[in-house]
Amino acid sequence: MQGKFIVHEWGTFLAVAGSDGVNLEGMHHEEHPLPAFVHTQKEDTVFSSIATIKGETPVIYFYTDRPRRVSVGVDFPAGVWTHWFPSAQRVGRFPGPHPTRNGHIGWIANIAPPSPQDRLPAISPDALWRFARQVPQAATVHMTAEAKLLNDTLSGFTPVPASGEAERFLFYRGLGQADLPVRFFPEINGGQLTTTVPVRCVIVVKVTKGKITWRAFESLSPRQKLEGITQRLKPGTADAVAQHLTRGLVESGLFPDEARALVNTWKSSYFGSDGLRVLFVHPPSWTEKFIPMHVFPQPNALVRVMVGRIEGLTAEREAAVAKALQNYAAAPEKHFVTLAAQGRYLEPILRRLAAQPTLQPLCEKLLSTEFVRTGKGDAVALRNQLAP
Repeated sequence: MQGKFIVHEWGTFLAVAGSDGVNLEGMHHEEHPLPAFVHTQKEDTVFSSIATIKGETPVIYFYTDRPRRVSVGVDFPAGVWTHWFPSAQRVGRFPGPHPTRNGHIGWIANIAPPSPQDRLPAISPDALWRFARQVPQAATVHMTAEAKLLNDTLSGFTPVPASGEAERFLFYRGLGQADLPVRFFPEINGGQLTTTVPVRCVIVVKVTKGKITWRAFESLSPRQKLEGITQRLKPGTADAVAQHLTRGLVESGLFPDEARALVNTWKSSYFGSDGLRVLFVHPPSWTEKFIPMHVFPQPNALVRVMVGRIEGLTAEREAAVAKALQNYAAAPEKHFVTLAAQGRYLEPILRRLAAQPTLQPLCEKLLSTEFVRTGKGDAVALRNQLAP
């Protein structure tokens, strides 16, 4: 008799839309540092500047009544997986001409009901990683010693030796070149949303100097168009928006503690950082097609809930960066503040501005700097790098 074996997953997919709705490249930057023990791909994959979509924090939980051995694989036809933990037995891409597509990751793991004797990697008290662990009934995942997955006869993968690692979930992250099924046009018709698939729990939120305005829609149907949404946002609080999203995630199939784990992980990013963004829940059919999952033995229940996130660039924000770039040499300290405030979205903004002939040389020069590539550097160093 099989007994209890349930698999639940949550995660997010992020894209950046220019003021005209065009999805932008340069999505490889991190918003929050991952723990040092997380495994990564080689640098040229992790820092792929051609990425238009970032798969962030897919987290897979297991619930079991007894110890089991499980095999889990996740494909990424439109991208590659760049980070993971615990160690995977196989990570790479299926054969094909495109180096940033056909990704796959796979684990063979022993899972068991949680125990006080479980030894998980140490993290700092303020690490966002801690929230994903706050699901007390989830099984502990222990890595096994197999060098590769069952029935693995494909080339292009690097077997990774097991290291005795354990965690309360499987974590992975990736980059791809694809469009989300929802399109956001921040400056067209007062803010316009369209979608190619049915989505639910749609939230438009704008944060300006800590003040929140927002609006929620229960669902959007395929080819439905919403207009004027950014002009009808109402004042609110981070807690109110977080509670609304949490309810939507539970209604989509997550357990309440799983939904809270997702929202708490991203609360500071969703509702604490300045910007205009759209959040929504993908239908399960989209998730299964976009990142197919294979689990053996087959679980009693498999629930996958993916949140879409689109950061919308307003014309005002783009103009502020353009002004800072054009006048940087005259007042580097002042304009450095503007550039640094864009965080990981500076590169997508620069790639959009580079489409303007007058700004292209400056944008391309700035894109090659250490400041844009890694976030390191100061105003003076950047001025020197931008000098003719």
